[in-house]
Amino acid sequence: MYSVDVSVILVSYNTKELTENCLKSIFEKTQGVNFNVWVVDNNSTDGTCEMIAGNFPQVNLIENKDNIGFGAANNIAIKKSDAKYIFLLNTDTILINNAIKILFDYMEQNPKIAATGGNLYDIDGNNVHSYGYFQTLKSKFVKTFHLNNLFPSEKLRNSDKGENQENENKQVEIIIGADLFLRKSVLDEVGLFDEDFFLYYEESELQFRINKAGYKIFINPEAKIYHLEGKSSSGRVVSRTYKMESEIIFFKKCYGKRYLTLYKIICCIPNLIRILFHPIIICKTFKRIRNI
Repeated sequence: MYSVDVSVILVSYNTKELTENCLKSIFEKTQGVNFNVWVVDNNSTDGTCEMIAGNFPQVNLIENKDNIGFGAANNIAIKKSDAKYIFLLNTDTILINNAIKILFDYMEQNPKIAATGGNLYDIDGNNVHSYGYFQTLKSKFVKTFHLNNLFPSEKLRNSDKGENQENENKQVEIIIGADLFLRKSVLDEVGLFDEDFFLYYEESELQFRINKAGYKIFINPEAKIYHLEGKSSSGRVVSRTYKMESEIIFFKKCYGKRYLTLYKIICCIPNLIRILFHPIIICKTFKRIRNI
């Protein structure tokens, strides 16, 4: 039924060196599993496509004429893939071990699990953010106004940085998009990425649908990957505004409009001070948020 076991998909945008190092690690570390690799490039201008064509002719390269965002770019390759599993990797990741084989075997042994991912580490070998929880109105309110001590259940969620320091194989709500290993049959059932998201929270919304459909999501610490966080995107202020917009879109799609205005206000409060330093960017963002 499937032509390969795993399709590894990367979305690149002006990350030539990172993409090259990621691809090297994939081909050097992966063995014992039938896989192919796709790179969807969002109109890079730094020679990424030329590098891939010259150094990795075995890679399926898709060149977009515009930067269409993370989810939409992944969707292109997912639709073209005929693999049993889809493994989404950020270009700023490097495989430490045979992670693809480890995650493939894990999914084969656990048919009720729809998504998994490995432990992520910084370049010094420290555990970094690998999983998370769905943001709710209550958790956002508690976190924004530092009310953890008044809400013990939210304190646990808000204090968990998702670093899996205990190296536990455990059920989680979200595997971050840097290394998301998905069962293709479940994607066929619940759908692909919602392309209303340009960047951030698209993997959260997808996994919300996966959870809602009754499937489980687990982190598997046996698979180990370096994540050079933040290296594949630039512009800290712009990045923050994308996150805020996408977070609000996530809330609307997952929880509806009933408390949407309140959620918008809570999201905007921490960013008000930034208007003093980045008035044009932040004010434009607020105008877009008003129309969500």
